[in-house]
Amino acid sequence: MRTSIIYNSHSGTTKAYALEIGNFLSGSGIECKISSIDDYDKEYLLSSDLVMLGCWTNGLMIFAQHPDRAWKEFVEEMPDIRKKTVALFTTYKIATGSMFRKMENILADKSDPPKAILKSRSKQLTEKNRSILEVLINS
Repeated sequence: MRTSIIYNSHSGTTKAYALEIGNFLSGSGIECKISSIDDYDKEYLLSSDLVMLGCWTNGLMIFAQHPDRAWKEFVEEMPDIRKKTVALFTTYKIATGSMFRKMENILADKSDPPKAILKSRSKQLTEKNRSILEVLINS
């Protein structure tokens, strides 16, 4: 399985979380390429089986959560990834609120619905995150 992990990070937390996800997948024998929205490899993305897209949670801590403008613009320019397994991830301070729903809405014209969502407050993979990833790569 070939995996593209593409993230947008504001303070480095989402980048660190993307690296944690990539390390876990690589340790499970999955080929991964981790990159920011600014330097992703379009050809690698198009040849990937699994696409993981992440963004930090922007908003007012407990409501109005949404992906930032740079992530939205990236998705608008990104090639169509329908027929690929897609997962979303985010990092947050207090709550994710409507973050994933808004990410899904932005992706709707480019992607099938995501098969998994992952979130982290600490940039670390929790046991729940690991279980979700195990199911994702074994399905």
